[in-house]
Amino acid sequence: MSPQKNRRWIFAILVATVFPAIAVHVSCVAALGPGTWGSGLEEKLPEILPLSSNPQAQAYAREFSQRAEQGGGPVLPEASGSAAPWKGKAVWTDAHQGSWVILTHEGENWTQGQHLFLWSESSRDLEEIQLPAGWIVENAAWIERAGRAEVVYGRWNSWALSPAGKLGRYVRSWLDPELRPEFSIYIYDPSSKVTTYAGPGHSLVVSPDRSRGVVLRSGALGAGYYSVHVWEFDSNQMQTVLSLREIDEGSGRSFGHRWSLDSRAVEIKGATGGFERRKPQPRHFNFIYLLDGRQVYEVE
Repeated sequence: MSPQKNRRWIFAILVATVFPAIAVHVSCVAALGPGTWGSGLEEKLPEILPLSSNPQAQAYAREFSQRAEQGGGPVLPEASGSAAPWKGKAVWTDAHQGSWVILTHEGENWTQGQHLFLWSESSRDLEEIQLPAGWIVENAAWIERAGRAEVVYGRWNSWALSPAGKLGRYVRSWLDPELRPEFSIYIYDPSSKVTTYAGPGHSLVVSPDRSRGVVLRSGALGAGYYSVHVWEFDSNQMQTVLSLREIDEGSGRSFGHRWSLDSRAVEIKGATGGFERRKPQPRHFNFIYLLDGRQVYEVE
C-alpha cells in the first residue's frame, strides 16, 4: 500500500473514532462542567465496625452525645472604641491565642464585598489579607503548621458558567491547577505575608489542637458525592476516611462532622443516599472515626 493511501486510512480512523470522542468530551464539559476534574474526590467504601468492639470508640461516642452541637452566629472580639476597626459585617470568625481571623462582607449577601482581617487583642493591630478580585472565601481559621500559626481558608470558584466560560476555564486549567476545583483551600502565613494554594477541598473543620482538619472533596456543580479526609497540616498528608452521597442529590450536604476534644477522633453524622457513587442505599448513620488505627465505628 502506498504512503498516500496509508495516510488516508489514518485520517479515516481519526474521523471515525478520535474526533467524535473529542467532540463528545468538549460538549459534556461545555454543558455540565468538568465533573471531578481536579477535585481530589475519591471513592472509598468504609469498613464499618460495631461500636461495642472498641471501648475507646465507645468513650468518644459518649463524649459526642453529651456535647451540644455548635451553632449560632460568629463570635466577635472586643474592639477599641465604639466602632469596630474592620469593615463590613462579620460572617465568620476564629480565635487562637489572642489573635482573631475575621471574614466580613459589605455587599447584599455574604459572597459580595468580602474582606479578611487579622486582629490582635493585645496590640489592637489590624491587618487585612488581600483577596484577589472576585474571590469568594469561606471557613477561615487558625492552624499550627511547622511551629507557626497560619490562617487557612476556602475558596468557592463555581463552575456555573456559560458554555464558552466553562470551555475557556477548562483549557486554562491544564496549565493552572488552581482553576480545576470548584472548592479550593489556601494557607496564609502572617510572618511572610505569602498565600499558597494547598489543594482542592471545602467545609474544613480544624481540630482543637490546630494540628489537623477534616476536609471534604466533591465534584463540580453540586454533583452530590463527597469524600471525607483528615488532613495532617505538618506532613500535608490526607487520610481518606470514606465517601458518601447526599440523601437527595442536589438538595445539599446531608451530614456534618466535628472533632473530639482531644483531637483524636471525628464524628460523622447525618443521612446519606449511599456510600457507592452509583448504588443508592439511603440511610441515617452516626460514625466515630479513630485516628489511631484509622477505623470507622457505628454508633448503634
